[in-house]
Amino acid sequence: NRTLNAIVCEAQTGKGLAKCILSAFIAILSGFCNAAIGAGGGIVLTFILAAFFADAFEDRRAILATTQAAMIPGCALSCLIYSARGMLGVSGFSLLAIPAVIGGLIGSMILPRIKVGWIKTVFALLVIWSGYRMITT
Repeated sequence: NRTLNAIVCEAQTGKGLAKCILSAFIAILSGFCNAAIGAGGGIVLTFILAAFFADAFEDRRAILATTQAAMIPGCALSCLIYSARGMLGVSGFSLLAIPAVIGGLIGSMILPRIKVGWIKTVFALLVIWSGYRMITT
């Protein structure tokens, strides 16, 4: 397996420039979806990593972990901007932040033990359900 760094180096030397440009565009789209819609950025990023950079990862779990790490800076910046505009619900944030961190901790601890096929199925079902809820509510 090649690493993502090796793929980026290839892109910088011209071997995979189109792939690098595509991934940068998708990452921008991912950040936009996350900030403007409030959902979907991680889905977009997971898709692009799985579709174009799968050989840089051990399996789907590594793709999900990388997506999570990549989304943190954009989410933090969005929160700061929302807060500056008075759009951040502080009571909702304080009610949800600690349980979300606990859930993230538990999820990251059990992720290595979960079968990849199960992760794919649950991920697909969540995407379908989320899309349905966004359309119907």
